[in-house]
Amino acid sequence: MTKGAVSVCVESFAVDAAVTQFAAVVQGAADGSCVLPGGQNVEGFLGFTQAAQSTAEDSVPVMTDGVSAAYAGGAITRGHKVAINSAAGDVYDVDAAIEAGLHTPAEVIHAVGEARNSVTGAGQIVYVKIRPLVIPLAVS
Repeated sequence: MTKGAVSVCVESFAVDAAVTQFAAVVQGAADGSCVLPGGQNVEGFLGFTQAAQSTAEDSVPVMTDGVSAAYAGGAITRGHKVAINSAAGDVYDVDAAIEAGLHTPAEVIHAVGEARNSVTGAGQIVYVKIRPLVIPLAVS
């Protein structure tokens, strides 16, 4: 499946450090800035970059609402919720964790949206309907 982003809302953010195209980014150090995430399932999601930017403090377009291309961190099933997978800004399928229900210790999933297509492995393009959602999973 190849298509461009379905644009609903693209905002411009200054980058704290270099970012790649279609990477999930989170809030940066200052208002109006963004940065690649610090790791898996982090909070502060802003959206997906629509271009690469290698110069700190220059701006990058970030899709904050709509459907954006993103890189998969592994297999993802269409219709499943996804969250940030790594510091690279890729995403992973979190439906199994949600469906498992109770966890020890308690966990919070910071979903960033829903996959619009299925992919079989890391590095493939998945289209994500941006829909940030915090999902608390209670202690079992």
